[in-house]
Amino acid sequence: MRIKARCPASCGELLQGMIGTNEKLISYPVDIFSQVVIEERKNPKRDMGRKKAIEAMYKTLAYFGESQETGDSLSIEIQSDIPIAKGMASSTADIAATAAATAALLGKRLEGDTLAKICVSIEPTDSTIYEGLTLFDHLRGIRLESFDWNPEVDVLILESDHVLDTQVFRKSDYSKERMEVQPRVEEAFRTFKEGALKKDLSLLGMAATISALANQRILPKNQLEEIIETANQYGCLGVNVAHSGTVVGILMERDKTDLQQIKEALKTKNIFQHYHKVYCTRMIHGGVRIIEE
Repeated sequence: MRIKARCPASCGELLQGMIGTNEKLISYPVDIFSQVVIEERKNPKRDMGRKKAIEAMYKTLAYFGESQETGDSLSIEIQSDIPIAKGMASSTADIAATAAATAALLGKRLEGDTLAKICVSIEPTDSTIYEGLTLFDHLRGIRLESFDWNPEVDVLILESDHVLDTQVFRKSDYSKERMEVQPRVEEAFRTFKEGALKKDLSLLGMAATISALANQRILPKNQLEEIIETANQYGCLGVNVAHSGTVVGILMERDKTDLQQIKEALKTKNIFQHYHKVYCTRMIHGGVRIIEE
């Protein structure tokens, strides 16, 4: 039996930081994917560089009461177009797709909250595992609020050559800085909630920009202010960042922005000296897709 599943990337987060007493985030999925194929084989193939995905397979089997021996006969193949160590949820996508595919192989299904618990037992997890935009405690795997809103947004991704190991980054103590910018992060969340209620894309962009600027105290992005200035100049919705990564996203109302003009303006401001890859994606529904059985 052969199961194929895929899970989307994110381009960082719309917002992240201290809200109330805990750190929370709202990631957003984009149309770049990690695809996992699981099948039973006499000589299973595995990429040992994807140890987190292998762990997700065994944890899923254990959740459903299956023995480790069951997993020993399963092959895991991963094809991913998601840049690694840039803050684009590459590990979340690998782990979630593997867990969901393993469940499907057993004739089972992992609901979002259960999937979240399995994922976060391996590492902090992005909310891209949920179909809709979700306020998520990414450290404890708790879904706090889901929003009935699927914004039609294009995203111009600015990708740096720099990488960031999220697990190493999480070991640094930024609690003082997070507390200092908490009022701004909570302002961003209030703005986002109002945007979700009114289905107002300008408020979504404003919320993302507020959170991006607040995060400059923790993990600064090169020339962020100039990027925001350019985005505003050309009528974009706003700018978001990977709060524990290196990418920046310019949020645009779908099919209503002249990309070439924006790229020329960014080039004029020497933005590309820091961001060497520039490409456009779309915000999409999140969650794992089982493609075939």
